[in-house]
Amino acid sequence: MEKKHDNQIVVQSLIGTKQLSFYLGCLKSLIEFSHDQFNLHLHTDGSLSHKDEDFIYTELNGTVVTISNSSLNSDHILDCLSGRPNCQRFRQKSIWGIEFFEPLFLNPKDPISFYLDADILFLQPFENLFNRSKTENGAIFLKDIQWDAYCLRPSHFIGNNKMPEVVEGINTGLVFWDKRAIDWDYLEWFLGADHLHHIPEWIMPTAQAGLANRCNAKTVCARQITNLYPNAKISDQTFGAHLYGSYRKKWLEKLKENENRNINKTKRITPHFNECRTQNMIGYTIKQIKRWKNTRLNLW
Repeated sequence: MEKKHDNQIVVQSLIGTKQLSFYLGCLKSLIEFSHDQFNLHLHTDGSLSHKDEDFIYTELNGTVVTISNSSLNSDHILDCLSGRPNCQRFRQKSIWGIEFFEPLFLNPKDPISFYLDADILFLQPFENLFNRSKTENGAIFLKDIQWDAYCLRPSHFIGNNKMPEVVEGINTGLVFWDKRAIDWDYLEWFLGADHLHHIPEWIMPTAQAGLANRCNAKTVCARQITNLYPNAKISDQTFGAHLYGSYRKKWLEKLKENENRNINKTKRITPHFNECRTQNMIGYTIKQIKRWKNTRLNLW
């Protein structure tokens, strides 16, 4: 495996001891197929042992790897969030707070942060994903063409009180931020608006969808990095597959059946980035009906 080293780009992820081998397999695929040079920084949930860390360094020997324990980093992050009590509270109580805040404050001298979940399996060579110029003045996410996986109800889009404003379906399995573009006042307001938090697991994706509506946000083409819902399609343009926990087992079986596929290692796919669009109540309602049919009736 070719060694990659570039101090100017640090790709970050969050892992724990549970399913560690699976996550390391995905990170190894990132190292293998990316032609962008980077160092890798892994935030942990506090569950890793010294033996686990040694295992990580051994497995990811194709790049420069650093590891930090987010539970030991808590005081530093809370200091960085001084004056924003709702942000501090969310960081303390939620793993999704760790996932969002830790990458932003790893390197205060670098205005750009690159984060991706450790459950994205890369399938073929690519380049220019970790692109500073595309991220500047905004953010980049995965595109969710199936759902708007947000914590809101359609009724939250109407009323006389302050309302959330979100972009159409994004997924935070991949999050690149120009930290200068973050509207911290909006984030503080939203994290304190408990009446909007209908689905706790989706509070932070919804917060980021609101932040995305306030800057120059983009998504990676959904055909290129695909969220693997049961009805997802993988094409010759797909270089990354986001393996949701709920559907992971079946998709891993499908991918294993095709693991001997011919990969043109001389061809490198360049991502296409599309601008995010503001969502409205009607569009959001349609997506909620679609999600209900998928999850309640198993109609895909």
